[in-house]
Amino acid sequence: MTRNQFSRFADWNDDRNRPVSMMGFRKVDKGDNVTEPVVTFYVLPSGWKEICKGFDSRKVARLCVDAGWLKPGEDGRTQNSIRLPEIGLKRVYQFNTQVLGSAEPE
Repeated sequence: MTRNQFSRFADWNDDRNRPVSMMGFRKVDKGDNVTEPVVTFYVLPSGWKEICKGFDSRKVARLCVDAGWLKPGEDGRTQNSIRLPEIGLKRVYQFNTQVLGSAEPE
């Protein structure tokens, strides 16, 4: 996701610039002087298939949930129903900022 976060994910708030081969949306909630911005990725099912090419996509999703990167739906599924800009209600994979990795060494 790090490699494609600007080229394949549309900015949530910019409806004029959509990537041709879009994988989903990137939403940035700006931080204040104390906190860092929070980035959320909403990956479309077609984008998820591309990300997981060569792997079992269901198993990868479960591993992402276990790692704390992917927010599961209230129904226990690995997708959430989210109202997306210009698309409407859609089941997507919702990843949090942690999927990008830590900026600080542990």
